[in-house]
Amino acid sequence: MIILLNGYFYNHEKIKVSIAVNEFSKKFNISKNFYFSVHSINEDESKKINKKTFNKNFPTDVLSFPLYNNIDSINNLDKNMSEDMGDMFVCRNVIKKNAKIYNKDFSEELQYIVIHGLLHLIGYSHKKNDKLKIYEEELMKRIWNES
Repeated sequence: MIILLNGYFYNHEKIKVSIAVNEFSKKFNISKNFYFSVHSINEDESKKINKKTFNKNFPTDVLSFPLYNNIDSINNLDKNMSEDMGDMFVCRNVIKKNAKIYNKDFSEELQYIVIHGLLHLIGYSHKKNDKLKIYEEELMKRIWNES
């Protein structure tokens, strides 16, 4: 799976995100030709998007906008083609705050946020919270043990 990063990301962050995305791709058997975009935005932008889209008037760490309804739809795509899976917007300041709360460094929290956002991109939502949390925990155990 290809990651298109928009905004600033340090090299060590790019490496950590790549590790997370590789684990995610293996778990869900997603083609290396498929891609998604991660946009780094500030708190004001995050708050505006969150308000407009979800009617929540606060900035958040990640907002995901999938192009497909679920993993089955994605797996039915031609794996030899270049397919866009959607967009993810991350807010560095919120991620920094959460990293302190959860006693992680920024790169580790960024990995978690990207995995969370990717799960949204393949159709898992907070309404299906059990699966979302199960996959998050499983993937993060693998990622943090390997990185």
